[in-house]
Amino acid sequence: MISFKMNMPFELMIFYGSIMILAVMILRGLLKNRLPKFVFPALWSVVLLRLLIPFSLSTPLSMNVPEFAYEYPYTSTIAQEVDAVEDIPADQAKPGTNIQAESAAVDKQATTVQETVVQETVVQEAIVQEQPGSTEYSINYKLTTLYPLSHIPAILMFYFAGALITAGILLAQKYRYAKRLNNALMVEHNETINTLLREMDMGHILVFTSDEIASPLVCGMLSPKIYLPTCMDFGNAELLRHILSHETMHIHRRDNWLKSVMLITLCIHWFNPLVWIMSRFLASDLEMACDEAVLRRYDHNDQAEENKKNYAMSLLALAVPRSRQTLLYSAFSKTEVEKRIQNVLHYKKASALLLALSVCLLVSGSVVLATGGQAPFYQKLTPYCASDSCRWGVQVDLTRDIMLGKNAEDRASKLIFDIMRADTTNDPDILEAQILTSLSDEFHVEKSAFSLSISLFLNDETIYEEYAKWGLVLSDAHNDMTLLYNGEPVRTYSDKMLGRYMSHTEGAVDLTVERNRLGEITSINAFHAGDTEYDRRTSELEQSSWKFTDVYTEQEIEFVETAY
Repeated sequence: MISFKMNMPFELMIFYGSIMILAVMILRGLLKNRLPKFVFPALWSVVLLRLLIPFSLSTPLSMNVPEFAYEYPYTSTIAQEVDAVEDIPADQAKPGTNIQAESAAVDKQATTVQETVVQETVVQEAIVQEQPGSTEYSINYKLTTLYPLSHIPAILMFYFAGALITAGILLAQKYRYAKRLNNALMVEHNETINTLLREMDMGHILVFTSDEIASPLVCGMLSPKIYLPTCMDFGNAELLRHILSHETMHIHRRDNWLKSVMLITLCIHWFNPLVWIMSRFLASDLEMACDEAVLRRYDHNDQAEENKKNYAMSLLALAVPRSRQTLLYSAFSKTEVEKRIQNVLHYKKASALLLALSVCLLVSGSVVLATGGQAPFYQKLTPYCASDSCRWGVQVDLTRDIMLGKNAEDRASKLIFDIMRADTTNDPDILEAQILTSLSDEFHVEKSAFSLSISLFLNDETIYEEYAKWGLVLSDAHNDMTLLYNGEPVRTYSDKMLGRYMSHTEGAVDLTVERNRLGEITSINAFHAGDTEYDRRTSELEQSSWKFTDVYTEQEIEFVETAY
């Protein structure tokens, strides 16, 4: 399933475009001498599309949206509001639901608190909905963020100033070149030139001569013209053939159009050094692709080798000393002229197999590059779903932007609850496999489009029944949440898989509950005074400014610790 949208943020266009430039550069370095030269200008064209058009394609090949592209609207204010979960009648609420459900629902969110430094306004609504006819709950958090924009104008002013300066420099260069060509004279009565152009089906192209230029060039897009230096030997028919073949090939391939698009890209992405490097590679690749296309014209007769040598001599004779590749016009240049001559002399007609492989690389490379990125999207498909018929709670997120049809959240949640009720294994791996398969079949997309978060979900009654089997019980004192382990008061205890932690001001033992992958308790590690671990925890408690006398989830502790 492919989702197409025009919503790519500019910063992601830069990010994905830069990755694509690096990818093509690597391919170019590895395969430049092994593939037909037309492949790389085509790949550069795909990169230009990515840099200029804010399209977002979501396919199974799409890259994950980088973390910096998402906004994290979580600050310390959530620590004071995260407990505000309502809408479950007190007499119907499952014991421990608030703590456990909140823990799993904000599990990923909690880890971002310490990393968030942007000041912002947060509006939060926490809604817990009871599934009709059962003790099943789905917990959904809705957060809205308002970000300050005071820093944006200065950045925009700097960006537009750079873009205008770049555009001004390029326009000044174009004006300087155009001014040099104003006094050019049209060639009208040279039968050699006219005959050669007609043979190439380019009889409509006008040819001019100018004493202001040192090498042939093509100027113009809608009405391209060929300019030749007046100092050239117009009596050398072979030289004229090579020149006109090369320049008309530029016109036929519309290389000046591609170079103009590259110039626009430079103005927009003036700050990105990779784009400037790409412009140099593009100019070089266009010249080599043009050389190769010209040589194919002379590769059908017995004098192919001789034609290659003669063409190479023409390149050498017309190369301009101390000149550089230009994006303004298609012209002969001495920059990299040795490499071009070597390519010409080593040119061999590509075999059918190599052409087929080149086309495959071009098509697959274009698909991968074009679909390699996607815009940020709302990742959550379902709220946190938990049922008393299953030991595990599940939340499903999306890994890419896809359209799943109407009521996708309700359909996915119902599917998850059906699987939970039918599950008898309590194996999270089996549960995950069943849910992914069912989601894939329901929405007709690949399994990798979904990401599951599975966490142990038990009510208090079940938890303390399991603890009692290992000697861990609640104190009988009224309203006292103190735990006793084999009769000894517990100072601290943690159950990581369940996401529970307790710290008490008094106690004689510290505990760590260990569980296997099925969520079953396998051991309880106890530490007493004199043990290294106990002394380390004592030091941490003494240095900490907060104490707890109740059972909390690790996520809640992280929130409070960050807030205070």
